[in-house]
Amino acid sequence: MQHQHLPIFPLGAVLFPGAIMPLHIFEERYRRMLEATRNEDPAFAISLVEYGDDADEEGKPSGIGTACSIAGISPRSDGRSDIVVTGAFRVRISDVDWSRGYAVADIAPLDDVIRDQDAVTALYRRMQYRFAQYLAALELLVQEKLPKLQPSDDPAHGAWVIAETLTLHTWERQQVLEFATVDERLEEIHRLLRRELALLIHTGAIGSTVDFPGRRKSIN
Repeated sequence: MQHQHLPIFPLGAVLFPGAIMPLHIFEERYRRMLEATRNEDPAFAISLVEYGDDADEEGKPSGIGTACSIAGISPRSDGRSDIVVTGAFRVRISDVDWSRGYAVADIAPLDDVIRDQDAVTALYRRMQYRFAQYLAALELLVQEKLPKLQPSDDPAHGAWVIAETLTLHTWERQQVLEFATVDERLEEIHRLLRRELALLIHTGAIGSTVDFPGRRKSIN
């Protein structure tokens, strides 16, 4: 897929490929964006908003985001809309233009690069086993059966399912999204999975999310 222009929706949240996100569209500029893109696929890209050191500086989209498709729209009588989007694929964002009131940028889809297929396959098998343990521990905590999640046999896709299920901070989600290779992504998700599993087993609690990192967040 070649470079193309796509509207960018900066949010205090991170959308993974394959994940579902509900959105409430109320600002006039984003109503116009939705009207212009509702029949397009992908419709726009979601990007974590970043802030600089200047407290008055307007936030800007992160350089890596996720193109998304609109799965459903529920318009309201006052012009607002409730929509549901599905993450499609990761994109690199550049040359952001705000002349329409909302951001439009040059986007380039990012491929899933695997450097060591054997190592990735072996690690993903361990992750699947630990993920099953995590879900079992979660069921014990809530004392009810949970819907069975079956991550894909494809490590590149299955990793997103595992990462989406874990209770991660926003900047952790952004770091996972930005890794250049599937190898690096799996290593980090495996580390986070081990952390969350240990938390469940030793404290009987799940982690607390920080849904918006604020102006001085760091993903490093």
